[in-house]
Amino acid sequence: MSSRFYFGGSDSGSEVDEDAPLPFPKPIDRSAFLAPDFDPTTFLSGLSHRFQTLEDLQAELRELSHSLNKELVDLVNDNYQEFLSLGSTLSGGGEKIEDIRVGLLGFQRDIKAVRDKVDERRNEVIELLKEKRALKQQVAVGRALLEIAERLDQLEEKLNISNERATNPQEGKVQAEEGLQFGEQWMDTAGDESDDEYDSEEDLELPPRLRRRIEDYLILKHLVGRHSPHHPFILAQEARVRKIQEVLLSDLDIAIKQEPEVKTKQQMLQVRAAVEN
Repeated sequence: MSSRFYFGGSDSGSEVDEDAPLPFPKPIDRSAFLAPDFDPTTFLSGLSHRFQTLEDLQAELRELSHSLNKELVDLVNDNYQEFLSLGSTLSGGGEKIEDIRVGLLGFQRDIKAVRDKVDERRNEVIELLKEKRALKQQVAVGRALLEIAERLDQLEEKLNISNERATNPQEGKVQAEEGLQFGEQWMDTAGDESDDEYDSEEDLELPPRLRRRIEDYLILKHLVGRHSPHHPFILAQEARVRKIQEVLLSDLDIAIKQEPEVKTKQQMLQVRAAVEN
């Protein structure tokens, strides 16, 4: 059997026997793996000139790996006592680990204290927001009650309840019995108020001033109905609202008696029911 030869030898330029077997590539040198910038891809791409199958390359690399592992085991066995003494040189490691553990526990306590403060502040903010919402609701209720008070004052002033009608809420009926005309009473000073919205022929035929007072009263009644009837302010204004209602009902009764049209009188009775209820 002919002796094997490798590519890259000194006789690479000499004539080769045609009957000789194919040349073998040189074994991979382990020093190729010691380069600081070793890159597997670059290393494998540099083997493209080798006449070697992939299976042969894998077998060669596997054999080299086994050889290195065996050398490492032999090295450990030869220096076993030195490896054992290496553990004894790491004295004080337990104390350092304990120091780290204590520091970690302290850090956890600090985190818990910060978390507790954050939770406490969050609860304070939630309570303050609830208080803010409650105050806003109270402000809204206060403004609504102020509007009711203002409308009460305006209606009392327009109906002269604090002056003429305060002493006798039935004055309108007495005046009607004495022959005073209701329409003239309301129309005397109606010229200074706008009557444009009452010019339609389909509108209810009431004196403009009386009609506006009824509308103001119905609005007031609606605003009062938006609050609890047991509210102290609403309870305190019941007498004033009742006084206004009595005056308007009295004036409506006079207007109904003076109205000749049956259809209009029925409409006025419906208005009276709305004021009375």
